[in-house]
Amino acid sequence: MIDRRGFLAVLGASGLGWPGTLEHFSRQAQEGGAPGDEAFWTFVRGQFLIPEDRIYLNNGTLGPSPRVVVEAVAEHTRRVAATFPPSVPWDALKDGLGTLLDGDPEGFVFPRNTTEGMSFVANGLDIGPGDEVLSTDHEHIGGREPWSSVCRRRGAELRTVALPAPAQSSGQLFETIAAGLTAKTRVLSVSHVTFTTGTVLPVRRLADLCRERGIIFAVDAAHPPGMRRVSLRSLGGDFYASSPHKWLLAPQGTGLLYLTPEWRTWLWPSVASGGWDDLELGAHRFNHLGTFDESRLAGLLAAVEFMNALGMDRVEARVLYLNRRLKEELARIPGITVVSPELLELSSGMVSFGLDGVESLRLQRFLAREANIRTRVIGEYDYGWMRLSTHIYNTMRDVETVLELVDRAARRGLPGD
Repeated sequence: MIDRRGFLAVLGASGLGWPGTLEHFSRQAQEGGAPGDEAFWTFVRGQFLIPEDRIYLNNGTLGPSPRVVVEAVAEHTRRVAATFPPSVPWDALKDGLGTLLDGDPEGFVFPRNTTEGMSFVANGLDIGPGDEVLSTDHEHIGGREPWSSVCRRRGAELRTVALPAPAQSSGQLFETIAAGLTAKTRVLSVSHVTFTTGTVLPVRRLADLCRERGIIFAVDAAHPPGMRRVSLRSLGGDFYASSPHKWLLAPQGTGLLYLTPEWRTWLWPSVASGGWDDLELGAHRFNHLGTFDESRLAGLLAAVEFMNALGMDRVEARVLYLNRRLKEELARIPGITVVSPELLELSSGMVSFGLDGVESLRLQRFLAREANIRTRVIGEYDYGWMRLSTHIYNTMRDVETVLELVDRAARRGLPGD
């Protein structure tokens, strides 16, 4: 495996400009980076194109890419237009992800998003009448609807269990999901981190349970990569689908799907192109999709190396530091009910809450109007919660501003829209 410095040297030798930008950033980012080091994280924010007057708290939907990622995509696109397209170095991309996510590089597939990755899994399995797929009432449509479609078409049954919000412990979550399994359960499909409340589910324990019972385990992992340290080697399970355009800050249209070794030859491809039946290719046969936009993979490669340069320990600590501040202060505001878990082991970069007597959509408009704040309302399942996401480009001043405005809304009410 090539190390990062060697990797950058190889790409630099090919005449690409963005590896030099990344190497410069990597040198600048060597010192500092403690969770409360505002000077360091202000420097990191400077790597993004976010306007100074913009407070972006919706990374759980779409992460803004840093300049180096934008440069990588633009440079690749220009070279294609000039009929000199550089080839995407598959090995470097897989090795970079293997380092970032502690996984076997040979297990990575690159769909366009989590939805497509989960669709590859659902459509590639042999399930039919008499089979059950178990999920939860906190799944995103991208993780749920592939199973809904396949179950309806093939005569299988999709069932859900209700998760507590806020969850009190990892054990409570495990027991709730485990109680929903039956002798007919063929597949368990849950989120690693729920999009509704940012709750971290006990994926490792569920993977062990599924293996004991012969149940296929598929994980909707849209959020953890780029937000929390992930070890695919230790998590277990069969499939892990993610959207690097969220917390990994890659371009739109970049996804990833990780297949454990046994499934690299057993899963049926949903898209058949040359080599679909060449089992010696392993997981890479799922990357044979015909002509596609390789610039998105150039951007993904740059995003992976950007995050590897920062280091996931620093990134995770900062994300959770800001999240904890938000949760603690929101809980002190009269009329606020926080539905995200309090425990650190269950926490992520997202916090969801409701304000008594105020619809979250009205609160969302108020925040946008008062301080150009971008948020997300969880309208799915009729929950109606406000969700705030914090990432490495957010400053403590961003957090204080939104807290001040929510407190004002709670104490004085909202003006007419």
